[in-house]
Amino acid sequence: MAAHDGVITATQAIELGLTRRQIQGRIERGEWSALARGVYRSAANDFTEAAMVRAAVLAHRGVADRTTAAWWHGMVDQLPTHLTLSCRSQAPSLEWPVGVRAVRRVYRPESLTRVRGLSLTHKPLTALMTAVELAEGTAFLDRMLQTRQVRLADLERALTDHAGLVGIREARGLVRIAGSDSESEAERLFARLLRQWRLDGWVQQFPTGRWRLDFAWPDHRLAVEISGWSFHRDPRRHGNDLAKANHLQSLGWRELQFNWHMINDRPSDCIQQVIDALNHPG
Repeated sequence: MAAHDGVITATQAIELGLTRRQIQGRIERGEWSALARGVYRSAANDFTEAAMVRAAVLAHRGVADRTTAAWWHGMVDQLPTHLTLSCRSQAPSLEWPVGVRAVRRVYRPESLTRVRGLSLTHKPLTALMTAVELAEGTAFLDRMLQTRQVRLADLERALTDHAGLVGIREARGLVRIAGSDSESEAERLFARLLRQWRLDGWVQQFPTGRWRLDFAWPDHRLAVEISGWSFHRDPRRHGNDLAKANHLQSLGWRELQFNWHMINDRPSDCIQQVIDALNHPG
């Protein structure tokens, strides 16, 4: 019970040697309480977030996936507001502190893994489906690649293995960007935004010292530097960026820095920062 967050099924209890009468005795004495049909929790254990996830998966006879699988894998810090899982049949009605978003879906065995005794989707597929679900999914996927929770090759393989899965089309677009020169793409997107907002006076690849600025407003001594996905960057590039920033400061320039995620997810915020900097020099 301790190893399974105080949650057990009738099947597990019987496999461990208890009879149905002994199970009923524990319920009558208040040692166990029923969470769903055939799923119980021990009164000696707190009903933690992990216990809720485990009980929900067992009650649905399914697997944790999407953001809930990401939480169980340790890929995100906060448990989602609604637990996400997949099951074969109709979902049971549960009255718990959190909602459950269960879909009818069957995964292939090679798409699944077991972590602390719970069945859930493996990390590459979990990363893809979570990136599609989250509002800032690209930043999440970038972080997973940067921290080496997943590799780009594993993501590409998961796309191939799950071509018909709902959401995989959106995931394919994210992986395409991750594998491309996202910095150049971010620069093209930023230039398009500047034209869309009818901002002028800027120069691309403006020379200064031994560097070139991605975007510059020379009359205002304002520079905008663009970066791609973080997992592409290395310490050598980071050191070069710091040296460039110090050079600009010595010349009395101001610098704004945007990455691909900021430009793609919050374009109006980025442009507004540029406008504010141009309107309030110094």
